[in-house]
Amino acid sequence: MDGPPTMPFKALCFALSILFAGFTGYATAQSVPRSSHVWMITEENHSYEDVIGNPDMPYYNQLARQYGLATQFYANQHSSLPALMWLVAGAAVEPNNDTTSCQHSHDNIVRELLNSGYTWRSYQENLPYAGFQGLYSSDYLYYRRHNPLIDFTDVCPGTGQEKNSVPYSQMTADWADNTDVNYAYITPDTDEDAHNGTLAGADQWLQANVPAILARPEFQPGGDGILFIVWDEGTLYTDDRCSATVPIGCGGRTATLVIGPAVKSGYKSTTLYHNENVLKTVCVAMGLSTCPGAAQDAAPMADFFSTSSTPAATEGVLISSPGNGATVTGQVHLIASASESQTVSQTQVWDNGSKLGVYGPQIDQIYNLAPGTHTTTVTDLDSNYNVIHKASVTYTVAALTNGVQIIAPTPGENLGIATVNVVAHATESVPVSQMQVWDNGTKLGHYAGTDVNQYYSLAPGSHAVTVLDLDNNWNVLHKTTVFYSVQ
Repeated sequence: MDGPPTMPFKALCFALSILFAGFTGYATAQSVPRSSHVWMITEENHSYEDVIGNPDMPYYNQLARQYGLATQFYANQHSSLPALMWLVAGAAVEPNNDTTSCQHSHDNIVRELLNSGYTWRSYQENLPYAGFQGLYSSDYLYYRRHNPLIDFTDVCPGTGQEKNSVPYSQMTADWADNTDVNYAYITPDTDEDAHNGTLAGADQWLQANVPAILARPEFQPGGDGILFIVWDEGTLYTDDRCSATVPIGCGGRTATLVIGPAVKSGYKSTTLYHNENVLKTVCVAMGLSTCPGAAQDAAPMADFFSTSSTPAATEGVLISSPGNGATVTGQVHLIASASESQTVSQTQVWDNGSKLGVYGPQIDQIYNLAPGTHTTTVTDLDSNYNVIHKASVTYTVAALTNGVQIIAPTPGENLGIATVNVVAHATESVPVSQMQVWDNGTKLGHYAGTDVNQYYSLAPGSHAVTVLDLDNNWNVLHKTTVFYSVQ
């Protein structure tokens, strides 16, 4: 159930945000690193105190300890759709949770993304099909009001943009096709976002889905990925706080997470923030010249980022992966981008003198290259097809060898948390029926396929994790053991 849209002191909440912007606004804008991979996951209807420290949410609290937590973040108002609108339009826009109108002409993040040549998608759990316009799915696990991006004229049926509102399952297909987007807005279903279900259920969904996002190249060291996990509002009917000193008039205190390789590890911000500050951070990170609504004058959440590791963007071609001098086993994942003050007509990828392909300003491609030394060059071309800039990396491709690789935990690692993430991959010349995970001689689980990415609650002390793979006759093919400890 969503709260009433009435806001007796909404103007006060907004004024506090603008006042704060006056102290920390544009002077800190350059401290937010540039990013072309921004992710947003929204949760529902629970206050900060319900979430932080809650034993039913071990994964969420693990992320809070590992990345950045806004300890003084307050939603602008109650009522799902208008509260979420602040995250994408910098204003409440639509007070009616039961609207099916897409006729709102307000500025919004989709418009600004398209103006800057970025791609976007709204991944919605249990959405019946791409472009669905109804209020609910037949099982009532999808609510339109939790998908605010489709209520604007920019995304109406007939624009073609409505097809970017897709079922959550489409994300895996997009990754497989290398068609991942620059801005992704994700909503779990109503049981899994804590709207109708439990906080434990919401945590389990995050634990099952977020690691795959964080495993992507943009979230590896040196990557530009930024993930926000936000709550639309605090607990209904009991939390109307606007700040630590203003107890009524807004949407309550919520536990916002900021995640990414450029985020300060374990950082806890005590700065007062509201939903439009998230939107402003997105705009600054993506280099958008205009930011919708109140976000235009809001302060970005710059204190979360370590600027020493994120130099300002310059013109030219940047190859993010593979690294220069790296050794790559198996497929080569090339990630590169071109940033120019003039129009880039295309980019080209060359390897050891052979042309591999022609692409747009953003490149995310997989290549099967022969073992040996490779020099890959990316060039960008102007509207007359003259080369503007180019960048090269030299690396080694190693032949695939059969066996099991344990990616996490690492040998000798001393983990400060009881929840251990085991990540492993098997490469074999024959089919693999399943992977098994054992720890200190106890079987923790078995999983189909060649990959493991699981979380286990383990006792403090010394541990030996063993991962093995089996063929179709249940014979062990290979096994690998890593020794580590849990505090």
